[in-house]
Amino acid sequence: MSTKYIFVDLDGTLLNDEKKVCHRNAKAIEEAVRRGHHVITATGRPLESAILGAKNAGLDRNGCYILSYNGGLIYECSTAKILYEETLAMPLVHNMFDAARKAGIHIQAYCEGKVWCEADTEEMKHYHRNGQMPYEIHKDVPGELRENTRKLIAIAFDHERLMAFQKETEKIWQDSADTIFSTPYYLEILPKGISKGSGIQKMADVLGFSMEDTIAIGDEENDISMIRKANLGVAMVNAIKKAKEAADYITLANNNEGGVGEVIEKFVLN
Repeated sequence: MSTKYIFVDLDGTLLNDEKKVCHRNAKAIEEAVRRGHHVITATGRPLESAILGAKNAGLDRNGCYILSYNGGLIYECSTAKILYEETLAMPLVHNMFDAARKAGIHIQAYCEGKVWCEADTEEMKHYHRNGQMPYEIHKDVPGELRENTRKLIAIAFDHERLMAFQKETEKIWQDSADTIFSTPYYLEILPKGISKGSGIQKMADVLGFSMEDTIAIGDEENDISMIRKANLGVAMVNAIKKAKEAADYITLANNNEGGVGEVIEKFVLN
């Protein structure tokens, strides 16, 4: 069997509801890596949070990579090097923050390994609990950023309200960015053309492997592009309907029961 490149989403896929890796997943990953296959963390999380997730899953070793920021950054774990990245244009960042302030929507950027936002909101605290990333409060985030941000996230606990914000700001972002929901409460604003699907293709170009050797496993809207792009696209049984419709295979086990392990056992180890 040829070497496989297995792209695995973290939240709702590899990680259980307690943000841990179950025994079945850990055992299957260990055996796949031992046989020379590559298990790649593919997540919407920022790099720093993705590194923590990969470490907890045992995927921070030699031969492991991270696809973070929904495909906007490729990181090689063994060398701690960024192999590829995209950032947002600063005029867009200014305009999206202005729009979020007027709408009363929480929005955040990323700078120097931290989340930057303009108020210590309940939305920010919720995000911090889930991702464990440190954050800072700044009076004017776009004006104070010390580096270009790789993405923005608008957060609201009302999905309909967030969808309305996405529609209202379309004229701002449609020419220079794309938006996608990573959860019903997180609206991600990404550089134009960036997705987990484009990230898989970019990684294949950078590392020189064939798309025929790719498997992608996910559960949410932001996973659909990689499920469609990979040679074998897999949706978790706990995935949203659209992800299942895009998939070649739907797991029997959910994220608490080792669905990732199921896929590796069935399509890689056997």
